[in-house]
Amino acid sequence: MSLLSSGGARQRSRVKGFTEPRFWTKPLRELNEETSLGFSVIAFADEVLGIKLFPWQKWLLIHALELNEDGSYRFDRVIVLVARQNGKTTLLNVLTLYWLFVDSEAFPVEAPPQDFLVLGTAQNLDIAEESWDKALRFCDPDEGRFGEDEVFAIPALKARTKPPVRKNGQKAVRLKNGAQYQVRAANRRGGRGKAADRVVMDELREQNTWDTWSATAKANSAKFNSQLWGISNAGDNSSVVLSEQRENLLQAVNDWDSKVVPGLLSVEDWAKQHSITHALFEWSAPDGCAVDDVDGILQANPSIGYSHLRVEKLLTDSRTEPEHIFRTESLCQWVEAMVEPYLPRDSWSECADSGSEISPGSRLMFAIDISEDRQMTYVAVAGYRDDGLIHGEVIAARAGSLWVIDFLHRLAEAQNCWDVALQPRGAPVSEFVAPLHDAGFRVVEVGGSVGLGGCCGGMHDLVFQGQFKHLDQPVLNMAADFAVARHLGEVRVWDRKGSLVDIASLVAVAEAVWALEHAAPATVDHEPPPAAEVVRAGDRMDAVSAGVDFRSVSF
Repeated sequence: MSLLSSGGARQRSRVKGFTEPRFWTKPLRELNEETSLGFSVIAFADEVLGIKLFPWQKWLLIHALELNEDGSYRFDRVIVLVARQNGKTTLLNVLTLYWLFVDSEAFPVEAPPQDFLVLGTAQNLDIAEESWDKALRFCDPDEGRFGEDEVFAIPALKARTKPPVRKNGQKAVRLKNGAQYQVRAANRRGGRGKAADRVVMDELREQNTWDTWSATAKANSAKFNSQLWGISNAGDNSSVVLSEQRENLLQAVNDWDSKVVPGLLSVEDWAKQHSITHALFEWSAPDGCAVDDVDGILQANPSIGYSHLRVEKLLTDSRTEPEHIFRTESLCQWVEAMVEPYLPRDSWSECADSGSEISPGSRLMFAIDISEDRQMTYVAVAGYRDDGLIHGEVIAARAGSLWVIDFLHRLAEAQNCWDVALQPRGAPVSEFVAPLHDAGFRVVEVGGSVGLGGCCGGMHDLVFQGQFKHLDQPVLNMAADFAVARHLGEVRVWDRKGSLVDIASLVAVAEAVWALEHAAPATVDHEPPPAAEVVRAGDRMDAVSAGVDFRSVSF
């Protein structure tokens, strides 16, 4: 039963997130002030920094900072997954400052403080430097230079800190004992340099190559009592580093729970099969749960009830955000198994026809669309087949957009088709409305709830009913596999930002199809088309430049 099954808003306001994660690496012995440094970090946050940590943050510090008998860390690698907006930045700031001001002097012989380095990374330098700035506020010896409103530093920490290095790309908090906190971007270069004693990799899901991990983790492992934290919400197909780390650690967690806990395997035997120095702590909703499942929301958001985060807001988000975004960011679920494309995959596959062609007597409709990042432009065509079904395909896909007008003009002259469909407002392609008019084209506007909704919903219906055929083009299949839709009033429209991949190729085809069915034929008088040709081999996109008539193309 949902925790919100009764009681209304008053009960919801008292609901709290789960302190214990859904998956976690178990300790080797009872955790107390002698066996975990987490208690010391919690006291440091409270008594020195004046920060009251949330229960889940305390729980994590106690379990992640488990100690060996010699006082060194049990874990040299800690992977943490938790939904966004739950206070991970505050947690990392506390941990970083503790490492600098306390931990840097824990082993003066094996890890001299003058060589002690804390390294923070994120997917770009701006984000890494933002965390650095927040940490500096607590110890900046130059604080107050911007006026009384900027006074943050704690005197005891300020007295132990040298003036920081503030140059962009080289920022460093420097202590008088020699310890430093530096930040770098998570890229090949960012991972190189002096080996760090402590590493924080924020937003680990964004590392889609092994460059940073390999450079940083290898150097970090050579240091005495080193520790690397990778912290993030759930990833997707591109999150190769986080995916592999999680998969290996999750197997170890499940093996422990199924074999060690029931007594089927000793800790020593378990350690022969798994790393005993790597840890996973994951707050996430169970796979397959509904997006508005309150228990799942509470499991993925342990700060609910302790911060500004509320169940009511997340329930609203679950109804208004694309499902895969909400699952990734708010339920901390992996999207590759969860994303449902707007177009049914099976139906789309059944609509593929490598021999499909437009009838020689059919009217044509062209359409163009540009990717959200403005890197790629796509030209599509739609027309009717001999059997009456609609055929659509991508006929050009190139970087940039400077080539578009000239390409379309040559295409229009060859095919005697001067209709071009596009979204007239609110999209990168909208800037082509005036240039196309000036070049003699009739722009068929696909806009408003009628046009955008009809374009999206109409394509769905045609695909579902098997009334549409397309070539088996990878660029189009990829877009169809991951394209999602969002609500615009009472209709659904393509969600460019919410889709996992660039869907501009699919949007162009869908707009060509919609305009073919709904726009009246143009009355612009141009030269008649050349005689029809039949192409037996070669790339259809290359054939465009040669003046091939798409109403008679066959392969």
